[in-house]
Amino acid sequence: DIFVSWAGDRRIELAADSAYCNDTVSRGLPSNVVIFGCMRPDAVLTAPPTPRKPGAKGRPRIRGQVLRKPKKIAADGRTAWQTVKAQLYGRETTVRFKTLCAQWYRAMGSPLLRIVIVECTNGNMPLRVFFSTDANLDPRTVLETYAGRWGIEVFFREAKQLLGFADSQARKQKAVQRVAPLVGMLYTTLVIWFIEGVHQSHVALPPLRPWYRHKHGLAFSDVLRAAQRVLASTDVLDPRCYSADLRQLQRAFGHPPNSSGREAA
Repeated sequence: DIFVSWAGDRRIELAADSAYCNDTVSRGLPSNVVIFGCMRPDAVLTAPPTPRKPGAKGRPRIRGQVLRKPKKIAADGRTAWQTVKAQLYGRETTVRFKTLCAQWYRAMGSPLLRIVIVECTNGNMPLRVFFSTDANLDPRTVLETYAGRWGIEVFFREAKQLLGFADSQARKQKAVQRVAPLVGMLYTTLVIWFIEGVHQSHVALPPLRPWYRHKHGLAFSDVLRAAQRVLASTDVLDPRCYSADLRQLQRAFGHPPNSSGREAA
């Protein structure tokens, strides 16, 4: 609710894995929030309800007739497979898919969904089923937007292994509630600081590793290493190191202040 209030009427796209695709999450969401998710191959799908006849009595139907489940659609020949090229997880991939529009009432309520059934050639799962609450989207957009959520998993891993999120000593409820946003803000601050010019400076150069010749680009570990180099000789808890000195330090990119708290000559 807080984030939605910040966004106003702007469109919000929320990508979530299957554990978060349920009525607890989707219930009561405003119309400008679009969910990209994953559903079970045996999910019960329904068509939208037929329009009511004039003068009909009783409560209007919110679901139509029951349709074939995604795994049945994938297995039979009534719907032809199609192919599309999509940018998934950093590479262009040719995807075989079937698509339809239907309701998934149990998890997402009555809105019509764009559903994309994807044939899997790797792993133990023969197919995956993705969807979007915006039924007007094409399958490629649905797949690429859902794949973008992988960055969330990368953040969790890096926050735990590199920022100590997994080793928090917080015990009381308020302390626990403060740790996650603090780690998230620290991670975001470091990334923004890095991309605003630090990545082009000498402090961002990764160490020379002859056995690691296939590395291209920079990772969060390089961001953290650059910050450690810049702040190596700075005691950020020393009251003599005021924010003005830290701003000078940021412009210097690697010329830390001396023990008096002033920038080194």
